[in-house]
Amino acid sequence: MANEIVLQDFNVNFTPTKITINNEEGLKKELEVISNKYKNLIVTEDNLKSVKSTRAKLNSLNKGLDDKRKEIKSSYNEPLTEFEDKVKGFRDIINQSLIPIDKGIKILEESQREERLNHVEELINNMAPEYGVDPEAIQIEKSWTNKTMTDIKLTKILADGFNTLKRQKDLFETNKQLVIEHCKYVGIESEGWVGQLSDDYNATEVIKAIDQFIEDKKQKEIKEQNRIESEQAIKEATQQNVGNTTVDTETGEVIDKSPTEYTVTVQLVGSKFDIIQAVQKINGFDNVTNNIINPLSSWEG
Repeated sequence: MANEIVLQDFNVNFTPTKITINNEEGLKKELEVISNKYKNLIVTEDNLKSVKSTRAKLNSLNKGLDDKRKEIKSSYNEPLTEFEDKVKGFRDIINQSLIPIDKGIKILEESQREERLNHVEELINNMAPEYGVDPEAIQIEKSWTNKTMTDIKLTKILADGFNTLKRQKDLFETNKQLVIEHCKYVGIESEGWVGQLSDDYNATEVIKAIDQFIEDKKQKEIKEQNRIESEQAIKEATQQNVGNTTVDTETGEVIDKSPTEYTVTVQLVGSKFDIIQAVQKINGFDNVTNNIINPLSSWEG
């Protein structure tokens, strides 16, 4: 298709235009004389009228020069503006041709990359089982789908990656088994501890944490037991049995050691309505709980 397009050579003729100011040197000298004359001017009532007249003349000259500059610039830019408009028109025509070309190239290249991606995935699926690796665990690099990527090079890259993953997997399984066995040894569940294994936290670190956990738990239990025994010793030290009664030796208070809760079995006999009423009344007591062994629903067919 490229041979169908024949572009003629083109060139742009440009003749620089020179802009001159008549009597430029004379004008410059005259303006410098005026500038020097009024550089250190002090305006007084005597020269005010003359100074204002001079200012008006200078403003008029200043405006005249700027107006002429604008006029020349407009004429000077006219051919450039016309040239730019022509170039823009040519480029618009070219861009209209480029749009379908770019779109077609993009579609084809995406299709080709998709084909290469499918090929990479197929290669991964074929190789992964040989290394005992889950193909889904492989993250495909963009460079693997480049046109320059050969099967030989890609196979080597994948093999190296699979070997690395296999070593990591084997190491994890070893660490996992060590943690499980240690958890069995100390008598705790292993699931939570196995979940802590990572590349930065191996079995040695996890086992150290387990041992520390066991030690902390042991110390906590010892501390709690000591607290209970201490409280019991204090109670016993301040209590004295007098006959069948226990008395607090510090306050003289009789300590009631009778049970604080009782369990009573009650059999309710009556109509369904009366039994429901009775149960509701029992439920109305804040410090009384009940456990209905044979609910009414079990009697109804």
